[in-house]
Amino acid sequence: MDISRRTVLTSLAAAVALPLTGCAAQIRAESASGPAGTPATPAPTVPVTIGVPAGPLTLDPALAVDAESHRCTRQVLETLLGVDPNTGAPVPLLASDWRVSGDGRRYTFSLEPGVVFQDGTALDADTVAANFERWARLPELLGRRRMAALPHLSFASVFGGYAGDDGCRYVECQPVGTRTVSLVLREPIVFLPAALAAPAFALSSPPSWAAFDDALAATPGDALPPARPAGTGPFRWPAAVAPDGTAGPDGGAAGSAGGTTAADATTGGDPAGADALVLEADPDYRGGASAVGPVTLAVVPDAHQRLRELRRGRLDAFDYVTPDTLRPLVQGGAQVLQRDPLSVLYLGMNARHPVMRQLYVRQAVAHAVDRRALAEECFLAGSSAAHEFVPPSLGVQNPELTRYGHDPAEATRLLELAGYRGEPLDFLYPVETSRPYLPAPEVVYARIAGDLAEAGFVINPVPVPWEEGYLARLGSGTDRAFHLSGRTGEYRDPHHFLHPLFGHGSVEFGYENPMVVEALDDAVSETVPERRTALYQKAAESLALDLPALPLAFPISAVATGHDLVSYPTSPVLDERFDRIVPVDRPHPTQ
Repeated sequence: MDISRRTVLTSLAAAVALPLTGCAAQIRAESASGPAGTPATPAPTVPVTIGVPAGPLTLDPALAVDAESHRCTRQVLETLLGVDPNTGAPVPLLASDWRVSGDGRRYTFSLEPGVVFQDGTALDADTVAANFERWARLPELLGRRRMAALPHLSFASVFGGYAGDDGCRYVECQPVGTRTVSLVLREPIVFLPAALAAPAFALSSPPSWAAFDDALAATPGDALPPARPAGTGPFRWPAAVAPDGTAGPDGGAAGSAGGTTAADATTGGDPAGADALVLEADPDYRGGASAVGPVTLAVVPDAHQRLRELRRGRLDAFDYVTPDTLRPLVQGGAQVLQRDPLSVLYLGMNARHPVMRQLYVRQAVAHAVDRRALAEECFLAGSSAAHEFVPPSLGVQNPELTRYGHDPAEATRLLELAGYRGEPLDFLYPVETSRPYLPAPEVVYARIAGDLAEAGFVINPVPVPWEEGYLARLGSGTDRAFHLSGRTGEYRDPHHFLHPLFGHGSVEFGYENPMVVEALDDAVSETVPERRTALYQKAAESLALDLPALPLAFPISAVATGHDLVSYPTSPVLDERFDRIVPVDRPHPTQ
């Protein structure tokens, strides 16, 4: 299923036509107003325009697995626990504190007092419980067909399934008074506080779910109606525009889960154009109003076009910097802000394919691809070749792991042993986008395809625009042999990188190894760090032998900012709230 339905896409021509809406335009407008010597009025919020490679696939964070959706939802919705910007550890956010029972099966959270959702609903224990119950019962809400079309979602990954599933560790979320809530588990989840800081577990107002729930029955097939969940964050969705042109309720109370459309995500009269997502600063945010706003997320798929728009002053910042845009950015005096690497790029191999089901063929692939050259040539300096799926900073690397060195001759020999006779092999890769783990998809594809061809593979390129259902294509079919994809760290734990890919039968790879599933399942509740590390190392060795996918690189990603921004918040887990952006001549935010 294509859950994006070309959500907030803008064409390249529209990107070129972006008006000057950023900080530079605001500063010039302010300097031109009022006679000399006129007393200064309080500084208004500064509009900022950020170039992004793609639009969100959904505005409901619980249904999202992509960085662009969560980039948007992090601004409007908040989680019980936040992320320490220096250590990455979980810290209080909507919960003022939390405690864990001795057996690890009950987490009790105290809620911040006086927090109100943007639709006027108060944050209390019943609201938190309603959110958890909704996530736990998504299959009941959406139906089997829609769930099958969605990727493996965060709730199922963290809790081991949904309510009623045999392996589900979630029991219930109990209100204990007005501002205290307990999360009850069947078995401990040792990384739960870190996971609850991930954007998928952001809380929304239950009344804002009504329109979505009502629209489900009228939405055909596996499609999802638009989502506009009301949150508690420093920004809010623009007011919905009704067919008669009148503004709807503030805060996005029109729906709460599923996909969204351009009409739902934008304000019709915004100067950035009807295909950009505009986030409005909430003047009543409890942490203080943001110094920037509105923030326009302008979809500019091409990295060089993002560079040109930054130079012209039409963008104030953009993600993601590529190696060939780095030099002109530095020469032009732009800031290039690198993130510590916490993502992995991999080459998926489809074991359902008649050629790829042979282990000799997959081993040939592992010897054919020059991962060190790929990391050095196609990513920013500091990126490294990957032989496992978990980034080294998480501390579970296997020093005795089976490795496959770059050896084209050995790859050719293995292909001959497999009886490969030059059958064309479809290779899917995304285009018209950049991802944290894949800033330049076409360049990476070309490098890998060249290595495979040198070893004797015959590759048929299949470029798929990201916004036309690339992720959905990976969840079905036996025709493709290869695909490019990756994982972006949302919280600092090996579980996040391994379980969504290999902790269950994988449609993406056509692969399931009961030993891997058991090791990853045992690691969820293992409290002894050495034993937990050993379980992940065991799983890594099985994956290295089976080769359902080939880890390629641990990339470094970076944001570029223009001269009108003093600082931009960067985070390995992409916890990058726009109220932390500091424009020129503004003090740093306290939060």
